[in-house]
Amino acid sequence: MHAKDITMKKIWIGFGIALLVILLVKVFTGESGDKTALITRTSKDGRDKVFHKDSAAQEPESRASLNVLEGNYASKADSIVAFALQRYGVEYNYGGATDEGFDCSGFTTYVYKKFGVDIPHGSSLQAKEGVSVPLDQARKGDLLIFTGTNVKDRTPGHVGIVMTGPEKKIQFVHSSSNGGVKVSEVMGTLYEKRFLDVRRILP
Repeated sequence: MHAKDITMKKIWIGFGIALLVILLVKVFTGESGDKTALITRTSKDGRDKVFHKDSAAQEPESRASLNVLEGNYASKADSIVAFALQRYGVEYNYGGATDEGFDCSGFTTYVYKKFGVDIPHGSSLQAKEGVSVPLDQARKGDLLIFTGTNVKDRTPGHVGIVMTGPEKKIQFVHSSSNGGVKVSEVMGTLYEKRFLDVRRILP
């Protein structure tokens, strides 16, 4: 074998080894050719999380399980809740108020605005909108006001939209730093301790 052939063989072997090392590094570090496979959600409280985009592929099924139907609804409140649920699974984005991602008050602002109801972006500002009603009188379309993650700080820090009345433990749809747009319950959860007020902004 000529010296030139031996050199070329060594070069190809070296190239093959380098390629194998690169592939192994990608496998063990979770990297892939799809740069959008992982999405980082950054929350105000610093609890950064990484979520697979696969969850977005399951979104239609999640919405279907919540019985979200397209079409006309009996009331504005029904329409608001249905529209809000159609955003189910959208990413949390601090300061966000679009389908690209929402924070809690950005989500409520966005949803209500679609139905001609303008409320300011900010949980402390939204806590002053409409009129206050007792929790046991909450109804679909009302705004729920909560503290932030620190229960001892009794100032507004989170908001959501009521889906069901007290007879069903009051479920609400909201944009959370832990999971994006989702549905939660008040009674028997940390949200019961964080609860501050119900604001009725629909006539």
